[in-house]
Amino acid sequence: MGKPLTCSALIATLAVFEAAVLVAAFGGPLQYVPNYGAELSFLEMQVPVKDGLAWGYYSKSCPKAEQIVAERVAAFLKKDLGVAAGLLRLPFHDCFVQGCDASILLKLPSGTELDDPANGSIRKVALDLVDDAKANIEKACPGVVSCADIVVLAGRESIKQVGGPAFNVPLGRRDSFSFSPNTNDLPSPFFSFQQLLDAFTKKNLDATDLVALSGAHTLGVAQCASFSNRLRPTVDPKLNSKYAHYLLNTCPTDSTKATTGFDFFTPNKFDNIYYKNFATGGTLTSSDQNLDQNAQALNLVKFYASNQTAFFNQFLWSYIKMSQIGPKFGNNGEIRRKCTTSNSGKIFPTEESDEIVSMVVDGRGSM
Repeated sequence: MGKPLTCSALIATLAVFEAAVLVAAFGGPLQYVPNYGAELSFLEMQVPVKDGLAWGYYSKSCPKAEQIVAERVAAFLKKDLGVAAGLLRLPFHDCFVQGCDASILLKLPSGTELDDPANGSIRKVALDLVDDAKANIEKACPGVVSCADIVVLAGRESIKQVGGPAFNVPLGRRDSFSFSPNTNDLPSPFFSFQQLLDAFTKKNLDATDLVALSGAHTLGVAQCASFSNRLRPTVDPKLNSKYAHYLLNTCPTDSTKATTGFDFFTPNKFDNIYYKNFATGGTLTSSDQNLDQNAQALNLVKFYASNQTAFFNQFLWSYIKMSQIGPKFGNNGEIRRKCTTSNSGKIFPTEESDEIVSMVVDGRGSM
């Protein structure tokens, strides 16, 4: 027999083993990513990050940016817990259309993405919070922090403040000059599993990301029209009979203007009850229920139902991955002074201009 491992050698061996397990589970090789002050977990260090984004991006140019977003989220949540779901929905609806570029916030003479019925579930209070956070950040460091980054940060912060995992997100996105009138890439509540997977695959997200990000429906409410197909003309046999009775009373017609929680039991808490609802017939929309059409997806549903930590770990991984769909950099974007209004393609000079130049030099700006 060989010599017993010393304590330090044992720790090193376990670290290597943990790394191998995480890489196998999440598919991300250890890689160098610029880090300007963020304290990263081992898992976060494994997430592939696109060139141009960095951890702790605003650590010098606007060191209070993330704190300001956190404080504004906390202030809004004191008045309305439902704002968490609204904030979490924003980056999904923004990123899936033309990338994570805050296009969903723009209001131009030609209209806005919010005019599309697919964005009818976007809550005004979530939009108000982003505007509020942007205004406060502009006072601290004008012309530095993009609305696109604020959307991603607010979504992340909402998760943390209602019971979910705390995690970092790479930053450095710029805002788009325009919006897209085509929102066809947004997944529908009526999609089959294959349609969902096709929509996610198109955005470089896989089946594991699909199941984990579907867990965002642990928060928020749905309108009757989003699930009435499971009630009429006949009740979906996969629905729990008592739950179906409740839904029929809530939505006596398809056009009833009423809502109910995606997760009936804890709609304002980020937890794994969404997955547990599969076993009891308490899943709300067709697209959610249709995760059982695929063996891999259903196994993940059962796994996350039994292991909330595993769900949290995969969710943060998939959220960070989703937040890197089509980011804008350099001349392809701008730093809007108001999230609803384009700067007409002009980057406003600010007193932080020297810092911005240094960011370009050391690689943080990627302009």
